[in-house]
Amino acid sequence: MVDLLTHLHQDLKPWATDAASNGWLNDRAVHSIDATTTATPGSLFDKPNRPLVVGFFGGTGVGKSTLMNRFAGEAVALASAERPTSREVTLYAHESVSITKLPDEFPMERMRTQTHQNNQYRSVLWIDMPDFDSVEQSNRTLVEQWLPHIDVVIYVVSPDRYKDDHGWRLLLEHGTQHAWLFVINHWDRGDERQRTDFRHMLNDAGLANPHLFCTDSSDNADKSRDEFEQFRETVNTLADQQLIDQLESRGVVQRIKQVRSVTDSLRAQMSSPEQIEQLIPQWQTHWETSTNELGDSVDWKIETLASLYADQEQGLLSRFYSRIRGKEIESSTLQTREGIDNLLDDGFFDRVNESVDDFSQQATSSGVAITTLQLRLNTLKADWRSRSHSEMETAIQQSIAKPGTKTQRFFHQLLGWLCWLLPLAAMGWIGYRVVNVFRLGANDPSAYLSLNFVVNSGLLLGLAWLVPTFLFLKLTPSRQKAAARGAQTGLQRIADQISVQVQSALKHLGQDQQQRISELDNIMSTGIQIDEGALPEALQRMLIQEPPALPVAGVRATTQS
Repeated sequence: MVDLLTHLHQDLKPWATDAASNGWLNDRAVHSIDATTTATPGSLFDKPNRPLVVGFFGGTGVGKSTLMNRFAGEAVALASAERPTSREVTLYAHESVSITKLPDEFPMERMRTQTHQNNQYRSVLWIDMPDFDSVEQSNRTLVEQWLPHIDVVIYVVSPDRYKDDHGWRLLLEHGTQHAWLFVINHWDRGDERQRTDFRHMLNDAGLANPHLFCTDSSDNADKSRDEFEQFRETVNTLADQQLIDQLESRGVVQRIKQVRSVTDSLRAQMSSPEQIEQLIPQWQTHWETSTNELGDSVDWKIETLASLYADQEQGLLSRFYSRIRGKEIESSTLQTREGIDNLLDDGFFDRVNESVDDFSQQATSSGVAITTLQLRLNTLKADWRSRSHSEMETAIQQSIAKPGTKTQRFFHQLLGWLCWLLPLAAMGWIGYRVVNVFRLGANDPSAYLSLNFVVNSGLLLGLAWLVPTFLFLKLTPSRQKAAARGAQTGLQRIADQISVQVQSALKHLGQDQQQRISELDNIMSTGIQIDEGALPEALQRMLIQEPPALPVAGVRATTQS
């Protein structure tokens, strides 16, 4: 059973550490795992059949050490004037009992061990703990170190100290992990109304019918009011190996509940699957608005960029001109690249990043862990900047390669052919007439071409070239408009790529969350339970099933005189 808790912690800690490093959990997550204890009374011993571990717990001056000495029948714990405030742990054990697994962090210089040969207490290990309400913080630390190793806590108070707030806070914090017995010591100074009041407080703390004993350790004790023997018998009945094993099992179950409570809070930090599923539609809506705003912010830069393409040479003689005007074209290319850089400048990507960060903040307000979301989205930002320039340049070049509409390009291409074909046809017709007249002139001296033929032929040739060329020039698609359209297309492609990458990151985020939750469920899949209803009634009276949600109303930090 003890190994189960140890293995649980060994599995949970690396899980929490990795989840925190990936932004799913905050830095306190690993600490919250460490804060849960794996210690049980059984972890002190290397044998399964161990003694019942009973600890005396209480404030300064309530008589814990005196009460322990009454059990032992000898002065095993320093008390009275010699030791008004307990600062060390006293162990009282049968000589056959060997404690072999004391934790390394225990301060050995603050522990005394007394052995005995009294077989009546052979199966009981008594522990007298320091005064938890001492001004010395080390006392409280020592008490908290020892509490997980105790089966039964004997909470000792006095008539004037039973409402002490320090003890109650510790009771409510550790109440479910132990069995509890309560003693009002120095009962010679007590009143029955104090017993009734204390019992009501215990009822409010979760103990319906607690074992409450009143003892008088004074030399002139009234035996009729001293319930020490009943108290001794109750403790001895618990020193049964079956009950010890049941208490050990219950302690492990309670510690697992504590761990589960911590892991439930960690699971809540990781967001619910429903919240992760809603991220993609939320992003699509958010990015659609952001894309429109981005387009509006760079419209004037698109016009400036497009104007750089208007004067670039094109057409049939472009290669020839490129040889003559190589430096000029190179300068024009450099200008267009600078124009793209001006369009996709730092301000553009700052707006993109700001939009992504705004989405992260919106997602956080709906319960999504912001750190892991930002870690994943921040890794994408550098890639957007490196790819966007080439994407914009490609889109513009593709648009310029096919300027205008499909119909416009068809007629423009047709007119281009006509600019050649019609003049050739006119020249062919004129050539035919000249050759034909020359042939006829060999037999008919009157056959000749007049000046009118020359004029008309010139007009025909001119119109055959001029009309299609004029229309060709007029129907030439605008490179500037094509460049502007390409820039708009490039912006849309960049926005689409960003959206696809973010959606892919969100999808993987959901998959990662499901995997981590599945790993947590596997770690916490222990089926160990204990039927507390099957425990003896006397033992059930000592157990707090569920601690109250709020501090007990009657508890105050004052004392009653």
